[in-house]
Parts: sequence; C-alpha cells; structure tokens
Amino acid sequence: MDKNKMAGADTELGLLTAALTGLLGEEGASPAPAATAIVAFVRGRGADAEPVRTLVLRRKPVRGASAADPADRRALVYSLTKTILAAAVLRLAARGVVDLDGPAERWLPELAGRPVSVSVAQILTHRAGLPEYGGRADYHAAVAAGAEPWSGDEFLARCGVAQGEGPPVGGFAYSNIGYLLIGRLLERAGGAPLAELLAREVFGPLGLSSASLLRDRSDLDGLFFGPSPNFGGAPVAEAYHPGWVSHGVAAMTAADACRLIHGLTEDYLPDALLRRMRDGLPVGGPMGGRPWVEPSYGLGMMVELDPVAGPYWGHTGGGPGVTPAAFHAPGPVPVSVAVFLDGEDGNLAEWMAVEVLHRLRGVR
Repeated sequence: MDKNKMAGADTELGLLTAALTGLLGEEGASPAPAATAIVAFVRGRGADAEPVRTLVLRRKPVRGASAADPADRRALVYSLTKTILAAAVLRLAARGVVDLDGPAERWLPELAGRPVSVSVAQILTHRAGLPEYGGRADYHAAVAAGAEPWSGDEFLARCGVAQGEGPPVGGFAYSNIGYLLIGRLLERAGGAPLAELLAREVFGPLGLSSASLLRDRSDLDGLFFGPSPNFGGAPVAEAYHPGWVSHGVAAMTAADACRLIHGLTEDYLPDALLRRMRDGLPVGGPMGGRPWVEPSYGLGMMVELDPVAGPYWGHTGGGPGVTPAAFHAPGPVPVSVAVFLDGEDGNLAEWMAVEVLHRLRGVR
C-alpha cells in the first residue's frame, strides 16, 4: 500500500474509532451499561478480503491495561446462535436431507398434535405459531436464583407446545421455543449431537477456531462478561447456566463472529438458499431506539429492507453480562462487523455495528 493510501486508511480508522467511542460513552437506558466494546470488522470477498481487524474501546481509560487485552476472549453470542442453527439446517437442505417447505413434523413429533401443520422454514422465520418463554415470570425468577435450567421437555411443557398454545400461524412472533425444536431437528436429521453437528457444518467450514457450543457452568470460565442486574452483583460466570438458552448457546471471539457473518456466501451455501436466508418478511411495528427502518426476518437472520439504511443482515443477542451483534452489508466491497459489549444494551450494540457498516461502505 502506498503512503497516501496508508494515510487515508489511518484517518478512516481514527474517525471510526472516535465515532464508536462516542457512542459507547453516551448515556443509555440500560440497567447494565457497557464499559467496554470489542469491535471486529472485515471488508472484501474471497482472496481479496482484508484480515479481520479488532478494536477494543472503553468508556473510560483503564490504567495499566493493554488495548488488546479483551480481544482474544470468547463471549456467549446468545441469539446469534440462531443464525448458526439456521445455517446448519440450510447445509442439510442443500444435500436434500431436510425439506425446508415440508412438514416439520417429519422430524419433530413434538408438533404432531398441534392443530395446524407448519414447515421448517416457518419455524426458522418465527412464523410457526410457537410460544415464547422470554416474558415468563417463572423463567426470570429461576435464572436470577441461579437455578439449574429446565430440560428441553420442561421448556416445551411449561409453554404448552403439545396443547397448541401460541400465536396464530403465519404472523411473526419471535420464539426461542422454535429454535429449541430446530436444535432437535438438526440432531435427528444430521445424526449427531448438536455440538458435534455445528462443528461439522458451521464452525469447521467457516474457520471459526474459537467457536463451540456450551453446556455446563464450568464452560463460562474466562469468558468476556460485564456485570448483570440479574444477579445482584455476583459474577455472571458464577451465577448463570448456559442451559437457560433453550436452543443452546455458542461462544466465540468477536473476530470469529465477524468471520461467521462474512462467510455466509456462495462458497458455503448454494445461491438459492442464501437468497432464501436473506429474503426477509416484515416483522411489523416500530423498533424504538434501534437503527432498523424496515425491519424484517429471514431464515435465522434479521434483515434491513430499507434501500437507504440497508441492506444489511445478521443478528443481535441478549443475555446476562454481554451483548453481541454481527451484521453484513453487501456491495462491491462487502463489509461485516461484530460488536461485543460487556453490558446489556442491544440498542447500543446495533448502533455501533451499523456505524461501522455505513462508514466502511461509504454510505454516509
């Protein structure tokens, strides 16, 4: 790179860093504001893609801390795991093992007694009329108490899946229960435990060397966390159990979260399946405080449909002590970004990710 290009790149990076630090320093409504953000980004495609770059930003300087200290730490990616699960289903669909538009009951007898048959694609897009536990008082009380997580069958029973409870089929209704069932489908259709299957179908092919599916409390040791109001000041790694994410939860570095979202290309999946993954349907209603203009949801992905604000796609996660977001913007020079906050502010994580996308693809 010549000196002028190097100077331009340094200026661009400096402006980006200043903008992200400003966002991190803003006061938000979150009860657990982020003090640190890990931001990983990459531009280009194939052999022309740049190496992933990672920034560590802090609300206040930390005396004696290296700017690179947290960058190699893994974090729970919470609902970004849904994108991973969907990618694995699409890998099986590409080989003809799973029919996206066929009845989900083929693999999920748990749904056989419900009044309306649904497809695998409807589950992936949160349009299968399945219930959700995120607003349940008994769920939040058990998590806050540090209790052992419910089994998959108990999640299903408490939410009344066999009894047909849930919203109408066809409308968008976010459902972690749906992705619990997707995890079971993957094990049955793929013939392997979920952790092994995700390593085979997603982590390995996309080169995500830090990624794994977590199952036990001990798996949280050394992960990137901030405080959580859920546990009264107790460290998240001591108080939480990853089994409270009913569909399973992956952990990885921010750099690998960036590689994940950047790697969902025609080299990984057939183009027709990629288009389906990104073919979002409107979710309806505003998303106050978030950057979405025309929010939609595809197969395991949130999608911005507005042609000025987007297009971009990916997923945000939310859970105790850390907030991940990973998004990709297509174009002549595609851009991907992952943001990990050590707090519980999904709005901020999304705004920071979108700031990177807009600045690095020159939309502003």
